[in-house]
Amino acid sequence: MRKTLSAFISVTAISMTALLAAGAAKAADPTTPLVLKAPPPILAASPWRVEVGTRYWFSSGNHKYDYYDAHVPGLLISRLTFGDLTGHAAETFFRVDHESGVFLKGFLGGGTLASGKLNDEDTVAATKGPYSNTVHVQSGGSLKYVTVDLGYSVVETRLPTGQPVRVGPFVGYNNFHERMNSFGCAQILAGTAFCATDPPNRVPYPTSLDGLDFDVAWNSLRVGAGGEIELMPGLRASLEAAWIHSWLWNTDYHNFRPEIRGAQQSGKGNGFQLEGLIAYDLTPRFSVGVGGRYWHFSAPGKDYGERLSTNVTRPIYSFSQRYGFFLQAGYRFGGPDDPTGAGNFGPFFGKAEAEPHEWRGAYVGGHVGYGFAAAKDTTLAARSPEAAILQTGFQAPFAQRSDIAGFVGGGQIGYNWRLHPLLVGGVETDFAYANIGGSFGASVNFGVGDAPRNYAASTKRLLEWLGTLRGRLGLLPRDDVMLYVTGGFAYGQVSALGALGDGNKFCALDFYCSAGAYSGFATGWTAGAGLEYAVARHWSLKAEWLYVDLGRQSYQINAFGGSVLDGFPANFAASSASATHLIRTGVNYRIDWPQPAGPMIVAQ
Repeated sequence: MRKTLSAFISVTAISMTALLAAGAAKAADPTTPLVLKAPPPILAASPWRVEVGTRYWFSSGNHKYDYYDAHVPGLLISRLTFGDLTGHAAETFFRVDHESGVFLKGFLGGGTLASGKLNDEDTVAATKGPYSNTVHVQSGGSLKYVTVDLGYSVVETRLPTGQPVRVGPFVGYNNFHERMNSFGCAQILAGTAFCATDPPNRVPYPTSLDGLDFDVAWNSLRVGAGGEIELMPGLRASLEAAWIHSWLWNTDYHNFRPEIRGAQQSGKGNGFQLEGLIAYDLTPRFSVGVGGRYWHFSAPGKDYGERLSTNVTRPIYSFSQRYGFFLQAGYRFGGPDDPTGAGNFGPFFGKAEAEPHEWRGAYVGGHVGYGFAAAKDTTLAARSPEAAILQTGFQAPFAQRSDIAGFVGGGQIGYNWRLHPLLVGGVETDFAYANIGGSFGASVNFGVGDAPRNYAASTKRLLEWLGTLRGRLGLLPRDDVMLYVTGGFAYGQVSALGALGDGNKFCALDFYCSAGAYSGFATGWTAGAGLEYAVARHWSLKAEWLYVDLGRQSYQINAFGGSVLDGFPANFAASSASATHLIRTGVNYRIDWPQPAGPMIVAQ
C-alpha cells in the first residue's frame, strides 16, 4: 500500500511540474501551442539482483595416486604423480540475490591441461628388484567443472566508515573432472629395464605412444561462507571458503597392459576450496575483475584393477589440487538501485541504457571458450605386406577413435553496418590460441608362438591455434540485443601422432614398432550463431557457438627400430579428421570513429 501511494504521489508531482512548465512556456510565447507530454513510467524496483559474466582461469595443479599392498597394511607398491599440470579454462558465472537475503550462485567451465609430466614409481615390493622411477610427458589433457551454491546473507550492513558489507553461509555442489594423458616412457634411474628394450636396441618408448591415461572425477558437497565489501565507490572485494566432502571415481588406462586397462578406483574424503576477487565498475553495472582460487581434494579408497584375476581389492590414496588466478567481466541488473526494473524478469531483463544503442561502426574485443568434438576415426591403411598381415590377424587396428576437448582464447575485430531498423550486417575476423586435443591408447592380448604378447596402439589429435574470417547477419528484437548467424573461412595449425608396437618390450627384435606424426597449416570453413547484448554505450557481451571443419590430415606411420632390423617393416597410412565445436563468450568495445555522411537509420 505504501509503495502504491508513493508511486501515485510521484506521478502526480511529475505531472504537475510538467503542466506548470508548459504553462510558463505558453505565457512567455503566446504563439507556441501548449502540448502536454505524458511523464516517463515509474518502474517498481525489482526484488531481484542478478550478475552474469565470463572468466578466463589460468591454473596449475597435480594429482597423486598411491597404491598399497592388499595384505600388508601401509606397504606402498606404486605411486603415480601427475605434476606441473598447466591449465587454461573458460567459464561463465552467475549470482542471483533476493531482497530477503537468499542467493543462488555458481559457475560452469572447461578447458585444457596443456602441459605436465607423470612420474611412475614402483617400489621393491612391486618389482622384486631395484626401485623404478619412470617419467612420461603429459599432453592433450582436459578439465571440466561446475559449482552451484544456495545461501543466505545474514549480514547486510555498513561499517562505521560507510562501506557496504554483506556476509552469508551457503551449501552447494561441485564437480571437478580431469583427463590426463601421458606419452612416452623413460627410466631416470640406472639398473632397471622398465621403459627400455632388450639389448642391442635399448631405447625409451617414443613420445608418440600413449602409455597411460587417468580419468579422474571428484563429486563434492560444499559448506562454506563468503562475504563482500565495497572498498571505495566502484571497487569491491569478496572472499569465500568452503569445506568439501568428496566422492572419487577414477578410471586408469594402462595402455601397455590390457589385463588391467580400464581399471577403476573409488573413494571418499574431505578437502577445502578458497576463492577471492577484486572487481572494479567501469559503469554502474558493468565491471571487470581479477581473482584467485585454490581447490584441494583427497580421499582414501580402493582399486579394483586386479579383481578379475585375483578377486582382491587394494587400498589406495588419491590427492588432487588446483590453484591459479582468473580474469572476469560481469554485468549486474535489477535490485533497488536499478531504475529499469530489469530484475523483474521482463523480456531480456530490461535495457542497459535509456537511449537507443547504435550498432554500426568498428569494434575490437576478446573471447574465451571451450572446444570439443565427438569421437572421430583416425583410419590406418596398410602400406606394406607386413602391416596387412598384422591387421588381418587383429594385431594392429584398422582405426582408432579419440574424443577431443580443450581451451580456446584470443581476440577479434570487426565492423557493422545498419541495414534496416531490425537488421545489422557485418564482417569479423578473429585469431586465437587453442589447445583442443585428445588421445586414445589401446592394447590387445594375443599369442606369438608360445609367448603371450600384446600390441599397444595410440593416436592423438591437437588444434594448436585458430583463425576465422566471417560475415555476420544480425536481427534486433530490441535495439540493445542482437541475435546473429555467422559463417566463413577458417584456418589453423593442426597436429597428429600415431604409434603402434609391442606393448611388452617395445621394438624388441622379435616384434614390430611403428610411429609417425603430422603438423601443418590447415584450412576449411566455419558456421554458427550467437547473441550479443549491449551493456553500455561502448561495451557489449556476447556468447556464440561455432562449428569449425579443417578437413582431414594424412600422414605416414613408418616402422623403426627392431622391426626394421628383423625384416618386418609394418608401415601404415593414417588419416585424421579435424572438426570442432566451439562455445565462446567474450566482450566487445565499439569505437566511436567518424561515421560516413548520410542518413542514419534509427530503430523506432
